[in-house]
Amino acid sequence: MESTFSNNKNTKMDFSRLIKLLLVAVFGLSVALQAEAQDKKSKKKKKKKEKTELSEGKDEKAASYLSLADLLRRQAGVSVQGQGTGTKVVIRGGSGVAGTDPLYVLDRVPVGNNYSQVAGMVDVNDIARINVLKGADASPYGTRGMNGVIEITTKKN
Repeated sequence: MESTFSNNKNTKMDFSRLIKLLLVAVFGLSVALQAEAQDKKSKKKKKKKEKTELSEGKDEKAASYLSLADLLRRQAGVSVQGQGTGTKVVIRGGSGVAGTDPLYVLDRVPVGNNYSQVAGMVDVNDIARINVLKGADASPYGTRGMNGVIEITTKKN
């Protein structure tokens, strides 16, 4: 009788240990998967940011022959029609409620929605980076940025 009782007790202890080990393993696996997902998300964000920046060297030489419209055409999600003062810039995915012109921000200062005005304010060779914001990313600019925001950062001398 005693051997059956002690055997049954050991089985219960082994079963509870097994459950505890499984819970620890599941918890550890979920933490590892969350960390991996966060790492992938940050890598994707970093890749997107690198893609929007103008690279130094080779592209810089090519930029000396381009207009602002040509640089904007190279940006993902931006559609540019026309040339000169008749240039129309549209950020795909904007709400389009109040027209379609994006907000232009030059060195962190909002300058308006007029492409011709912005093109006259900045020399293409002085542009260090162009960042295109749409949707929730443009929310810091409020309703002015509802059709997207084109942030232009110039080189600091």
